[in-house]
Amino acid sequence: MNMMKEKVLKAVEERRDEIIELARKLVRTPSENTPPRGNELACQKMIHEFFKKAGIETEFIYPEKVSGIKEHEAYVSERNYENRPNVIASFKGSGSKDPDRGKSLLFSGHIDTMPVGNGKWEHAPLSADIEDGKLFGRGAYDMKAGLACMMIAICILKDLGIELNGDLLFESVVDEEHAGCNGTLANRLIGHNADAAILAEPSNLDIYPAHKGFRIIHLTVKGSPGMSFAGESVENPVEHVSRLIECIKRFKEKRRRDTTIPRIYNSDNDPVPVFMPKLQAGEFSYRVPMAIPETCKLEVYWQTMPGEVQEDVEKEFFEFLNRWCEDDAFFSRNPLKWEFSHRWMPGTQIDQDHPIVVAAKKNAEEITRKTIKITGAPYPCDLFIFNLYGNMPGIVLGPRGGNAHSENEFVLVEDLINLTAIYSCIALEWCGIK
Repeated sequence: MNMMKEKVLKAVEERRDEIIELARKLVRTPSENTPPRGNELACQKMIHEFFKKAGIETEFIYPEKVSGIKEHEAYVSERNYENRPNVIASFKGSGSKDPDRGKSLLFSGHIDTMPVGNGKWEHAPLSADIEDGKLFGRGAYDMKAGLACMMIAICILKDLGIELNGDLLFESVVDEEHAGCNGTLANRLIGHNADAAILAEPSNLDIYPAHKGFRIIHLTVKGSPGMSFAGESVENPVEHVSRLIECIKRFKEKRRRDTTIPRIYNSDNDPVPVFMPKLQAGEFSYRVPMAIPETCKLEVYWQTMPGEVQEDVEKEFFEFLNRWCEDDAFFSRNPLKWEFSHRWMPGTQIDQDHPIVVAAKKNAEEITRKTIKITGAPYPCDLFIFNLYGNMPGIVLGPRGGNAHSENEFVLVEDLINLTAIYSCIALEWCGIK
């Protein structure tokens, strides 16, 4: 095994330029997700062609055509999957059923990205510029670099003539951003599953056997619009929203105080954050009258721990909010309107001592020669789909970088090389050599 790993590491170094260039090609190709539609097709065709040329079995899977997906409890409706296929690929092993000789492994990632947005980019969003050891661009960090590493890792094992015992599978899924996950669910339902999965979400080379969940709600304060030119009674919702904001701050304090924190999140300084990303009232424009707005809307986002249940999370929030409203003169007379935004996403975790965690840590430390932390992801992602609906323990292991979902997103170039080596060596050890 050690001799084989040495061959793999040499091959990774020889293909350094190819790894970097593949990541750049993916970044240069837009694949924004703007529900209900997405623009992933060009990237998916590129990945499909890559595996086809490499002589690796590959095909497209269209989520909406998968039997039973629209009736599934995890399916998110009001999504359009026209020209939005998943790509799956398979590097078949010997078929050994002996788990001591090798198990199957799935490399997974999502190809869709957040929109470029309106922020100021120092490098063009799709430039894939490299500067000071950083590769810039939308999706570079989240998570096209990781996908490129997985793709090359599979090809290296094949080109070296290595015969694995267990199957090594790959998938590039659509519609993960904006809490989609239907692409990931589709592959679980068709049986594209393995004994374990590795997701290439950004993890800064740490290993995440867990991720958080979240809930997002929009609260609308209603007032009386207009201007009091003739002595009309108007009530400005903007003047009352500040108290609502204070209420949410108190809810944040309650969450910090009362939530049971799993051991894997003990080092997290804010394991259950609550924040308010958006506040909206009226419009700064000459196209609308100068007047008191009718409504003021506040978005509240809070993260949850693995094990928390949707009904309990929502009950806790509304009981707190309703008690506060009853004691407020304005809100007791003017009930808040509310609606949930996005799907409910649960947190999830597997045991920190699970064999896939142990194998990943061992190989990552051997290659980086650094201590690799095992901790919980500070964000939600689609890992819960693997654990809950694929009967497949999964971890997140991805590169270092920064500014995910923001302008000037980047990934560290050196991590592309390290990750390709890490993924290759994990596959060797986990799947076993014939």
